[in-house]
Order: sequence, then structure tokens, then C-alpha cells
Amino acid sequence: MKRWDRRALEGLPLKLLIMSLLISLTAPVVMGSMESYERSTARSIMVAEAGQVVEVVEEVMSAGEGNRRIVTVTLPASADRFHLVLEIGGPLDRGSSLTVRCACDGLAFSTIAPESPPARMTFNGDTLRLSAGEHRLAIECVRVDGRTVASLEVMP
Repeated sequence: MKRWDRRALEGLPLKLLIMSLLISLTAPVVMGSMESYERSTARSIMVAEAGQVVEVVEEVMSAGEGNRRIVTVTLPASADRFHLVLEIGGPLDRGSSLTVRCACDGLAFSTIAPESPPARMTFNGDTLRLSAGEHRLAIECVRVDGRTVASLEVMP
């Protein structure tokens, strides 16, 4: 039969204190790295969705005037938390109308432009800004002021 070990009972509170101290010191580091991972994942999804929009714009513009396509853009729910926005096109007299941008706090971290053919994109003469959620977009090739343009429309 084993004897009662008094030292184990006396050392238990100290062991519990050390374990709780270790947990309290490592928890912020683990949580910070998880948030960083979530941010980088949200950014990657945004870039992939921007690429999808550019592909549809290229397809519509290649098919010519009057062609129309519907595309669904799904941005992660964490996009709002990290202030991520997908900006598509812009005013026709600006260079921004030639690009799709992924932005964080107003600064673009990724810019993609339709290449074959290059295309101007506009949403009622302005930039279309999309935040978190699912958005259905209609992209149509139209003629505006003698130029062929990809017109953007948000579908309900």
C-alpha cells in the first residue's frame, strides 16, 4: 500500500499558479497570431474575388457591345472588422476606372487591371465599393461618349 505524499499536496497550488501564469502569458501571443492569420486569409479571399471580377470584365469586353454577365462576389465577414473594401472602376476620366483594387483603410494593397482587352469600368460614373457579404453584379459592355466601357450594376 502506498503512503500519503504530503509534498505533492503542498506543491499542487504552486504548480497551478505556474500553469495559470504560463497560460496568461501565452494567450495574447496565440490570439494575436490567430488574428493575423484571419486578416491574411480575408485579404487573400478579396484578391481572388477581384481576379474573378476582372475575368468577367475581360469576357464581357471581348464579346462586344451589348454583352452582359452576372457575377456573384462573396467577401468574408471579417472584411468589415479589418476595414477591407473591394473598389471596382471609377470615373471614366481617371486611371482608377481601369483597375479593381483591394483596399485596407483607404490604401490599396492589391490592384488588378483587365489586360485583354484593357477596359474602363464605372458604376454610374463613380467607383463601386463593396464590403463584407454576398453581392450580385451585372457587368455590361456599353458605349459611352464614343468609348466602349464596362458598366457595373448591383443586383438585388
